[in-house]
Amino acid sequence: MPELGILGNHVILDLDSSGNLTWPGAIPKRLCWGVGADDRWHFSEERASIRQSVDSNEITTLTRMRVPGGDITQRVEVIPWGGQSVTKLEFYNETPIPVAISIMLLNFGPVEINSRTVSIDAKPVIASSKTPRMLINGLGYQDITDRIVNAELEDIRTSKLSTNSPSDDSALIFPLPHSTKLELLINNEDLDNLPDIERSPSFNDVSNGWQKHFESGMEIQTDDNRLTSVLNTARRHLLIGSDQEIASRFWNVDSDEPVVPLAALALMAWGHTDSAKKLIFKYMESAPTNLFKNSVDKETLYALCLWQKYLEFCSQEEELEDIILWINETVRQLLASLPVKRKLKKRDMTLEIVSLRAAIEILTFMQQKTLATELQNQLVKIEEVIGSKENPSPFEKYTDSYEISIETLGGYLQIQENSLTLDQILSKANPTGSLIMGSRQQDPVFSALFLLIIRAGFLQEKKLPSGEKQIQVASSYDLDWIGVGIQVKNAPISSGIMGYAIRWHGTSPALLWEANTSTRIQINAEKLDESWFSNDHIGETLLSKQIPKETAVSIHANTSLLKNRIRPDSPDGGTFQ
Repeated sequence: MPELGILGNHVILDLDSSGNLTWPGAIPKRLCWGVGADDRWHFSEERASIRQSVDSNEITTLTRMRVPGGDITQRVEVIPWGGQSVTKLEFYNETPIPVAISIMLLNFGPVEINSRTVSIDAKPVIASSKTPRMLINGLGYQDITDRIVNAELEDIRTSKLSTNSPSDDSALIFPLPHSTKLELLINNEDLDNLPDIERSPSFNDVSNGWQKHFESGMEIQTDDNRLTSVLNTARRHLLIGSDQEIASRFWNVDSDEPVVPLAALALMAWGHTDSAKKLIFKYMESAPTNLFKNSVDKETLYALCLWQKYLEFCSQEEELEDIILWINETVRQLLASLPVKRKLKKRDMTLEIVSLRAAIEILTFMQQKTLATELQNQLVKIEEVIGSKENPSPFEKYTDSYEISIETLGGYLQIQENSLTLDQILSKANPTGSLIMGSRQQDPVFSALFLLIIRAGFLQEKKLPSGEKQIQVASSYDLDWIGVGIQVKNAPISSGIMGYAIRWHGTSPALLWEANTSTRIQINAEKLDESWFSNDHIGETLLSKQIPKETAVSIHANTSLLKNRIRPDSPDGGTFQ
């Protein structure tokens, strides 16, 4: 039940668990559907005969309605058209008998039908692959469904188009013979024309496009459908969200968690730095300003810390000149807002200190060394007054520890468990990979936190006192992993990328890795072998033997999250990036 959209476009649709669509707005438009079968009309709101899953392309949501003789399937996607977007909706009759499909348009306004085009005020709203047999108008969902039920089903299947008095709510009735499909293109943005259905992208085309976006970032090889579905849905959700305005409904969530910074962190952690950068810019520009006194709000300080985090993933040649004026003004306001010396000790300055350090690192990166040195000198004086101490990043609990990050998500989901597992998290998601929170069909806080815990569970990066970067792999390992191969590709690390694979020789895991970075690194796999580490960028090693659980039968053998055993002769065996 994801929120649907495309990259580079502000339109987002809600798809609920029955396959109904909602276009949010001051007066939300809604599309519901029903099937006229041999026994009676079956409407989507009844829900009892409806199941949802992810299509075989691993992206498109597939909704099935059970009727006598088999299933009627529905697929839906938002597709690009002329720099904007339209919604593609498809129904397929898998039964051996003909049925009728009702498309109920609620709050769309009075419609007119001209062959296969449905219009409002002379603008096309829907283009269909078949001509509707009947147009039924009414007042609200219940009235529309009553009128549909009272219509003669045989007439709907065979007669010419008939209609009644126009109203804001209406239903289109289409015949659908067995083994045929009905395709609809729906206007999302008040377009003057709609594309030809035959030339519109297929659902596989849409899926391939999303897969290419995913492949540009970090990949985890696993054959667990639940994990794959939730990962794909979460990544797609945040990529779409990166094009939404900060004040939009997308980012309006009832949560104490900093939703936009979390989304930006998750996008960076999975290698989608361009989308993350775009989102940080919007967050930075949307932060409130106070023209009458020197004060800096928390959002602005978070933005400073996000830009510091961005430096870990961007190339050393990248220029950030667009933010230099904002950095200077923010630092000026921040220094001016600090209390006098005698009051510094009485106030929690953690976020302000961390933000100043972030500003110093950003200025240094942009070759503003004089400004960076001046700011460093002022920071030293401030730390002397308040007492120099380590101040953690405001994002530390989301990125630095798998155990802490999964507890954070568990708390957000209100899961009361002493030792939370990934299985328990996945059980909260529905078969389409999304998670309903309140009125939202998909929750951006969950999407971000889930991506962050999976990243931490497979690869964590920390800075050692020596200046080296410590990279810990397989942080979420437990005994259920014994004999289970995993592979990670294109994982972003400081100034580069890394990949690794774990294969098994009996109960001993073999680790193969390759890191493409100019930074000094130290790699370890503490959950598999506490004594092992390496400073090599490329290598392989046999880690210590693992002791299986003392059980006669492996209860988790068929339910492990990482069941995809990598064959020794796999063509992907030598390539991790």
